[in-house]
Amino acid sequence: MTPMILRNIHAYYGEFLQLIPILVLIWAVFFRTPRVPFQRIAPVMLDVNVLLGLLVYFLTPIKVSVWHPVAMITAVIVAHAVARQQNRAVLIGAWVVVLALLVVGVLIAKGTISV
Repeated sequence: MTPMILRNIHAYYGEFLQLIPILVLIWAVFFRTPRVPFQRIAPVMLDVNVLLGLLVYFLTPIKVSVWHPVAMITAVIVAHAVARQQNRAVLIGAWVVVLALLVVGVLIAKGTISV
């Protein structure tokens, strides 16, 4: 697999992953089920993109701001921290933070936000 294909997969998958916190939040707010679908699988989906990002970092000459991986890894940590959370308020608050971190991380990677 060429490095640019790997970078494209990481970029497009990362943009797609911004939908996951939105789905979790919609489910948590509008449906009164004890568990939110995707609540435990979503952090794993984020892990996959972190792994792809590490491969891109080490296998390609593409450079990105240090704040991109910081934002993304922080989002993954928060997502894992609430993967089994049953308190709806904590779950919603944490996933709002995850969504914000993902959006900021993507904007940093695209160069829209320069830090």
